[in-house]
Amino acid sequence: MDENNRNFILAIVLSIGVLFAWQYYFVPKHPAPATQTAEQQQTEQGPPQPPGGGEVQSGGAPQPGPSAAPTMTREEALAQSPRIAIETPSLIGSLALKGGRLHDLTLKDYRETVEPTSPLVVLLSPAGGPHAYYAEHGWVAEGGKNLGLPGPETTWTAESAGPLTPQSPVTLSYDTGNGLKFTRTISLDDKYMFTVNDQVANTGAEAVTLYPYALVSRHETPHVQGFYILHEGLIGVVDDGGLEEISYSKALENPPAPMTIEQLREELGLA
Repeated sequence: MDENNRNFILAIVLSIGVLFAWQYYFVPKHPAPATQTAEQQQTEQGPPQPPGGGEVQSGGAPQPGPSAAPTMTREEALAQSPRIAIETPSLIGSLALKGGRLHDLTLKDYRETVEPTSPLVVLLSPAGGPHAYYAEHGWVAEGGKNLGLPGPETTWTAESAGPLTPQSPVTLSYDTGNGLKFTRTISLDDKYMFTVNDQVANTGAEAVTLYPYALVSRHETPHVQGFYILHEGLIGVVDDGGLEEISYSKALENPPAPMTIEQLREELGLA
């Protein structure tokens, strides 16, 4: 056997060894069948949530409530609130006046499969229906005071009938009747960027301290491929910690703890 053939065979053997070593040390092991069944059921049904989208902790923003299966279809859930249409070159949907939530959004340029007749990708869906996924903004009062602040069940008043487009923002308002008036202006560009500007006017006799919050809620884990080189889950950059990638299963194992206003103030260095 000449030297070239010997080197060729050696290269093949080493390559096979590298593949086996990678498979053994780095590729995640498949879970047991019982675990797979449980995960599949959780993916299909998800950790259900109440139609209201959560309950308010003492002095804090809304937190996930007790489990409850979706009680309505998507269409029935959308019909629970008056709406303002959303229309851009990239998006179509509507804004709910009840709660001021953004929970009806479809991507106009993306379909579920490569087939040209495949359904468009639905990004956001309302609470109470299947695959609930929505964004909301709100306020909480210092010390958990009951000031009649707008919440998930509050119906806002729109200054125009819409639609919400890149050229025409929408302004919502809500008057508590005790000296506080909330104004929310929602605008967006021709792609996917929403801008929410909240303002509060206090004409009452006493000073009031309020804290804004923004919340994105998802009531079910989406279907994932589970491919070991593909990250499917949460992603973000927090403080100096750099990039963080959290799978859906890890997020369910370690849910965030509810935080009161006092804890939030301490976390932000305002205590």
